[in-house]
Amino acid sequence: MKTLIRFLLKSKTLFLFLFLEIVSLILIVNHNQFQRSWFLNSSNAVVGEIYTFSNSVSEYFNLKTVNENLAKENAELRNLLHVQENELNFIKQDTNYQGRKDFAAEKNFTFITSKVINSSTNKYQNYITLDKGSADSIRPNMGVINALGVVGIVSSASEHFSVVLPILNPSSKISAKIKNGGNAGSLVWKGGDARIALLEEVPLYFPVTKGDTVVTSGNSTIFPEGINIGTVREFRKENYNFYFIEVELFTDFSQLSFVDVISYKNAREQKELEEKEGIHD
Repeated sequence: MKTLIRFLLKSKTLFLFLFLEIVSLILIVNHNQFQRSWFLNSSNAVVGEIYTFSNSVSEYFNLKTVNENLAKENAELRNLLHVQENELNFIKQDTNYQGRKDFAAEKNFTFITSKVINSSTNKYQNYITLDKGSADSIRPNMGVINALGVVGIVSSASEHFSVVLPILNPSSKISAKIKNGGNAGSLVWKGGDARIALLEEVPLYFPVTKGDTVVTSGNSTIFPEGINIGTVREFRKENYNFYFIEVELFTDFSQLSFVDVISYKNAREQKELEEKEGIHD
């Protein structure tokens, strides 16, 4: 404190000089138009330079945040580009792809295209593993198809993978019918030939012809009506009520590569209402 006081006493002449200089400048600026204009212009220029410098410093310290945002946007754009490239490849390789997309939009369905990363066809209990899961909005009881027809139904899903119960599994049961009408039956596989399934519970009063197309019935939230399954290979009367119908499947399970998982946006609402009313598939 004593040092500060000694400094002020020692420099009092300098401070008095600076004070008088400032007072003089104020008087000159306030009482002379030219000097006032020059001062205002100069002060604006100085303030502008200060603001510019301050903005530059602020931008410099914000570069990390800006770079993080740019990296995030680049990642999102790469993901979007990847999706668009995949869809373009599907359209090029699969002439049916866009038709399925349009059909899905008409029926309030959407497709989640996935890659088959593991599958079997030579076992009694066959399964298919896909490279997408709950993070991609895939959940159990979603239908799975490919360019040729029905593949199966999602049985479980983790965050990044899902397992499909294909037609080639005795636990699989898909509601199907003869195209152009008829009662819905159950499509099942009893083992053996990977290209042949059985359509059960079709009543005898409905006419069946060899070569008839078998499609999904639409009697559930899993598949829309009219998705191809196969053709009638052989049929006969099983008993007094129903046919025994062999169906040659369109899908070649040994050649599966990409599939479409069907998402019905109103599925939960329909299921909740049906369960409330005691209705079951």
